[in-house]
Amino acid sequence: MDQNKKERERIKMLTALSTVSSLGAMIVCDFILAYYGGDWLDAYFETGDHTCRMACISLALASVFLTFCNLVQTALNREGDKE
Repeated sequence: MDQNKKERERIKMLTALSTVSSLGAMIVCDFILAYYGGDWLDAYFETGDHTCRMACISLALASVFLTFCNLVQTALNREGDKE
């Protein structure tokens, strides 16, 4: 029984680690893709300003925020399991 509990804790720890590492990769990749993708869209549609770039960066910020909220919710559920 004790071995089973240790295995569940290990799985939860690895899940949190994978979420944190994916959050870091998402921040870097999403912002680079959003910046250059928005720049390409601005040039393609000839908007003359940074409208598409700002829209893409806003989407990247929203996805990072939602992933962070998922991480916090997972951590809170983990704390609830300990009680």
